[in-house]
Amino acid sequence: PFNNWLDGTREDLVDMFIVHTMEEIQGLMDAHAAFKATLGEADKEYNSIVNLVREVESIVKQFQIPGGLENPYTTLTALDLTKKWSDVRQLVPQRDGTLQAELRKQQNNELLRRQFAEKANAVGPWIERQLDAVTAIGLGLQGTLEDQLHRLKEYEQAVYQYKVHLEELEKIHQAVQEGMIFENRYTQYTMETLRVGWEQLLTSINRNINETENQILTRDSKGITQEQLNEFRSSFNHFDKNRTGRLAPDEFKSCLVSLGYSIGKDRQGDIDFQRILAIVDPNSSGYVQFDAFLDFMTRESTDTDTAEQVIDSFRILAGDKPYILADELRRELPPDQAEYCIQRMPPYKGPNAQPGALDYRSFSTALYGESDL
Repeated sequence: PFNNWLDGTREDLVDMFIVHTMEEIQGLMDAHAAFKATLGEADKEYNSIVNLVREVESIVKQFQIPGGLENPYTTLTALDLTKKWSDVRQLVPQRDGTLQAELRKQQNNELLRRQFAEKANAVGPWIERQLDAVTAIGLGLQGTLEDQLHRLKEYEQAVYQYKVHLEELEKIHQAVQEGMIFENRYTQYTMETLRVGWEQLLTSINRNINETENQILTRDSKGITQEQLNEFRSSFNHFDKNRTGRLAPDEFKSCLVSLGYSIGKDRQGDIDFQRILAIVDPNSSGYVQFDAFLDFMTRESTDTDTAEQVIDSFRILAGDKPYILADELRRELPPDQAEYCIQRMPPYKGPNAQPGALDYRSFSTALYGESDL
């Protein structure tokens, strides 16, 4: 049994181990300490065996017994046990050194975890707060567009000034990677999630700045008031339940109705709505962005002038007649536009009309300033 114990002990003392936490290395060290506490008893057993061998040797020598040192019950000798016991005694301090080295490594890893977590637990929430604030500016109605633009640029400057904290985190993360540290129970944030959040923040700021600048240009070029702009934004936000900055078709339709836009519930109403969708979502993405919505509503709010301009254009083509003929449309317009108008213009019902006369005034008013013409 003692020989078996020696063999098993030698294997345990040279066994390789992989740990990732302080708890794991401490568990190995506790087990090693418990093992070392048994060495005293093992030493006593070894000495008792050696003493028995010496006693046998003394008797054999004293009585000169031929073959007395041979043992038919084992091939082991005292020399074998002595060598194995010596190996064990040498391996014990070596194991101590290996465990201590791993302990120092895990202590350093633990320090890196805490350093990263302390910094990440500050940077992560800061990024989230800035994202929320920028989103609120983009969705909010407080102040003029110029006020919103000024605040967005202040956030942009603050973000770039804060970048030094992200760079410090990158340095700690590099040490974490070199230490092969894969888990950190002290934080929910990883370097990857923080990088993504940072890029999202920069993208959100830049997008909102661009959108706000475009809204200022749209407002000034189209002549709509700040009050009209606020009304459009308020309606859009009301139906943007998820605060995504875009509306699904049904949300967009409800938004139009809330602004007084008449959309019938019949087949013609569906056709009209699909025509509007083609204008605000030309790529058929399935969503209407605020910029496209604003551009549409701006054109709608100034539609009277636009419709009159279209009517004037048709009047010129018709030679000042209150109606126009299909041949005149085909002669003056590109083929696709001519056929579009011919198919959609209602018959002219006024007096003195020629056969096939078309009502371009009703058509222009219904188009509401559509861009194809």
